[in-house]
Amino acid sequence: MRTYNGAPAHTDTIAAGTELWRIHRTDSPFPPNSFNSAAIAPLEDGLTINTRTTRVPRQGRFDPVHDNRLCPSGSHLGGYLYVGLSVGAVVAEGILRGTDIPKSGMLSDTALAEASLTRMIAGEDITVAVLDTQAGLAAINQDGSLAGCTWWDYRDSRITCTNILIGTPTASGVRYRCRHGQDERAVMLVERGTPPNISIDATGDLADRGWARTGSSTPSSTTSGSSWMSRNRRPQTSVSNERMRA
Repeated sequence: MRTYNGAPAHTDTIAAGTELWRIHRTDSPFPPNSFNSAAIAPLEDGLTINTRTTRVPRQGRFDPVHDNRLCPSGSHLGGYLYVGLSVGAVVAEGILRGTDIPKSGMLSDTALAEASLTRMIAGEDITVAVLDTQAGLAAINQDGSLAGCTWWDYRDSRITCTNILIGTPTASGVRYRCRHGQDERAVMLVERGTPPNISIDATGDLADRGWARTGSSTPSSTTSGSSWMSRNRRPQTSVSNERMRA
């Protein structure tokens, strides 16, 4: 991973009214639009982890780093929230990232067990740093490895992203290409004192046959993602999965 050069990142705007999506644990005590400010994972170096004896760290790719020795003013970013800009994005990052897809292309019901899909609405324009274009990455001396690295390099991606946000004070988050769905985009938002206004519009348990599974009574962007889940599922053996982190 390359070293951030300190330049402000290119920015773009998520317009008020934009749909934002999450896949999350159905039994989570926290609302889907809540920012994680109290349980930010400690910074860990995955390259030193022996997975035969130590559990994989729970840190996310861009979780802000509050250690001011490594990221001066990083604690000012506050908590964070990962969202997708489409259903496809949260399916990729919340289901497919930890699921082996069989030859049939059909997922078992257990791949969707204990998970819910939530549609949210941006209540205001939100400025984000652009990490999903060649020009945007080149401006900050980065490349595709920033959003494409595996968990082994999350220590570096966290530090880099935190410093990019510190160096881009107008940005309330970063937009990036999903590693597990290259055509999709996700956003990691930060509070910066006052979190962006995001409201919950609808939530559906993926274990039920409501709109979250069938796409009924939803906009076309929802239908395609939900129909994919409806078509590509079957009641069979268990598969592992990892939800898009809050």
